[in-house]
Amino acid sequence: MTSRSDPESVFRFGRCELRAAERVLLVDGAPAKLGARAFDILLALVERRERVVPRPELMQLVWPRVIVEDNNLQVHMVALRKLLGPTTIATLPGRGYRFTAPLLDDAAPALAAPRPAEHSPLAVATTNLPADPVALFGRAGDAQAVVALLDGARLVTLVGPGGVGKTRLAQAVAQQLAPRFADGVWQVDLAPLAEPGPLPAAVALALGIALPGVDPRAELVAALRARQLLLLLDNCEHLIEAVGSFAQALLAAAAGVRVLTTSQEMLKTGGEQVYRLASLAVPARDDDAEALGYGAVRLFVERVRALDPSFAPAGPALAGVVDICRRLDGMALAIELAAARVPLLGVDGVRERLGERLRVLTNGSRSALPKHQTLRAAFDWSWGLLAPLDQVVFRRLGVFTGGFTMELAQTVVAADTLDAWAVLDHLGALVDKSLVVAEGAARPRYRLLETARAYALEQLGQAQETATFLRAHARAMRDLFERALAPADAGAPPDAALADRWAAERDNLRAAMEWAVAEGDASSTVMALSTASASSSFMAGLMRALVTRGNLDEALRAAREALPRLRRAGAFFACAPAFAWLLACRRQDAAAAQLLGAA
Repeated sequence: MTSRSDPESVFRFGRCELRAAERVLLVDGAPAKLGARAFDILLALVERRERVVPRPELMQLVWPRVIVEDNNLQVHMVALRKLLGPTTIATLPGRGYRFTAPLLDDAAPALAAPRPAEHSPLAVATTNLPADPVALFGRAGDAQAVVALLDGARLVTLVGPGGVGKTRLAQAVAQQLAPRFADGVWQVDLAPLAEPGPLPAAVALALGIALPGVDPRAELVAALRARQLLLLLDNCEHLIEAVGSFAQALLAAAAGVRVLTTSQEMLKTGGEQVYRLASLAVPARDDDAEALGYGAVRLFVERVRALDPSFAPAGPALAGVVDICRRLDGMALAIELAAARVPLLGVDGVRERLGERLRVLTNGSRSALPKHQTLRAAFDWSWGLLAPLDQVVFRRLGVFTGGFTMELAQTVVAADTLDAWAVLDHLGALVDKSLVVAEGAARPRYRLLETARAYALEQLGQAQETATFLRAHARAMRDLFERALAPADAGAPPDAALADRWAAERDNLRAAMEWAVAEGDASSTVMALSTASASSSFMAGLMRALVTRGNLDEALRAAREALPRLRRAGAFFACAPAFAWLLACRRQDAAAAQLLGAA
């Protein structure tokens, strides 16, 4: 290895002494058992202690002109950390490694040692947040609410699905609160940490604090005991227990510290206040005159303008933007990725390809975290954090369109080793992890955002379960409405409460209808919809679908079979317009006349 230090250089840190000329490491005065490559790695990092050493550079220094696998470096890192302690060498995933222990006789140590407990800044700077104000679109109310929570609580967690905009909001809040903290506001991104062990070292590195001992968490807490600062711990969902434990210990010891965390689920620790971040607001109609005032549309337009300053959508183009934002559920990451495709595909091109959004929305910023560079990567991250049975339930929930009840989820998803009560538990876990949205207090209704549903269906296909659970979904819809209509008085139209429930399942009924028609199971689906329909649009929609496919005779036969049930169920009056439309298609048909006579 080529050394840039003087051959006689001796580096002292902690209980160690590294002698470059003799190629020896002394620990407590005794030579340590250290291989040649491990010694080269340590020396290279000590010599370059003022910066992060990228992995390729380190490998070239230790193995010049030799191609070796990455795991060789990892093996030696494990040995060094076992010998020197876990915080002497910090790993910054995606960037490289850095030697973090202060040298005892170094005039300019890599990291400043903790100063006496005075209310002075941790470093010359008082923040590591972006220098420019973070731009928020449609989040002013959210920012105000989070600031108010931090006024009364010392631990606040922003919870929401991946890509909803938690980090941006947290940064904006931290910037706003910076003047209140004598020792500044500091962000620590935890996404690169693969395990909880380096958590204290990552926080210390961000704050410029050295941890020379063997208990890094205790030393970090002690160093912050008298500080007045706001600590932003970003992307905590994969380290929930470690972050919760660390935050609790820190807040118990350091009265002047407040902690703001972002995560896909709450920490569930004492004193935590949770703020659930919803998607950006989207207009309900494509022709909304105030569309440009909605956060989702403003974000889309501004991101396109950054690439094409002349972009000024109006009329049909603006309606297309609104439709894109709505179909992306107002998710900030998805909207930004879609906007990045507009210069290539145009608004209409992006809109037409949203059915393949996981393939199309892949043009993220190079400076973003890997999980935010494509839409698929964002969901791969969330998927990887799920327990195996949570994954099973999540992918099977993809068959629902427009939401579902707890009972429907239990009916459709339960199979194999999953019983109905297990489905309940796993559904609760998915709600906690922000992958399923729960709406309503008295009788919650659940739904997957459309992009999450697309990902779930993809996983369902990879598990070769698509046909099984689309069939289970269709049968569940049929059974649901047959049970609901059974007690109705003969000849009486359905009551308002039942009609409301039908309306809530409109999309599920339509999806069941389309599946059955496509699978050649039209007769049973007609029976289901005939019994279920409280709105003529269901029956008319089914009949049109059958006729479009050249199945008018099938539609007439199925409708005739449905009549006895319709009359028993009391839903015939609601479905009568659909039968009228069907008869109008073939006025002279003998089967149509027979149907009219039966009616």
